[in-house]
Amino acid sequence: MKYIFKITLFAAVILSLACTTKVAEWFLLNAAPEKYQLVYYHKDPVPELIARNHAEFEKSSKSANMLLSPVFKGNIDKPYYALYYNNRLFSEYSDYNALKGILTSPLREKIASELLSGNLCTMLYLKSGNNEKDEAGLEVVRNTIAASPFGSIISVSELDRGNEEEKHFISLLLNIEHDLKDIHEPMLFGIFGRFRVLEPLLAKGISEENINLLLGFLTADCSCLIKDNLPGINILCQEDWDDPKPALVNNILDNMQ
Repeated sequence: MKYIFKITLFAAVILSLACTTKVAEWFLLNAAPEKYQLVYYHKDPVPELIARNHAEFEKSSKSANMLLSPVFKGNIDKPYYALYYNNRLFSEYSDYNALKGILTSPLREKIASELLSGNLCTMLYLKSGNNEKDEAGLEVVRNTIAASPFGSIISVSELDRGNEEEKHFISLLLNIEHDLKDIHEPMLFGIFGRFRVLEPLLAKGISEENINLLLGFLTADCSCLIKDNLPGINILCQEDWDDPKPALVNNILDNMQ
């Protein structure tokens, strides 16, 4: 499968169906993040300690887009956790301790803060581990953002694949498409709205043309087609999205006219 950003699927109808609110702004103001389902599979009565852990977990995750559910499953050897998004299995965890950090991480907190502050988006660059490839892709990203009229409201974050503190975040990113985990290339993820992440540009697809297509999509007038068929997924994040600042993109667009 080619991971060239599929913005052109929407281009023919945006103008005829659009409102004046921009895509990035509309999703920040209106689109509640889709929820993840964390299932605790068990075949015996839930131990008191686990029940207490679950109660604490649910209390701490009220602002996160996740639901926790115990489910009886009689044909398993021992209990375990499974994380689902839109009925698709993302990850499995052997015990409660393995869930540490699943709801939040330093980089997710930073990106959420940037989005709430009115930034157009964050460009997240997931490194491959090949320094030559990583630096080549980063140069393209930096130069393209610097040349963009929206450069002042776009953040660029870099992330090493071996970052233990961000392991859950990395796993979520690599679950956006079924086969991303098997591709060891630099990847560029566009993040906007309430932590909506689009399928990545990768390898030679990280180009000035494709990055500008992505930015063109985020700054386009929103439409029903986009609202109903938005690509990408929401990332699991513990954040209160109730009071975002107005998107700064409107000031820039006004000055460009």
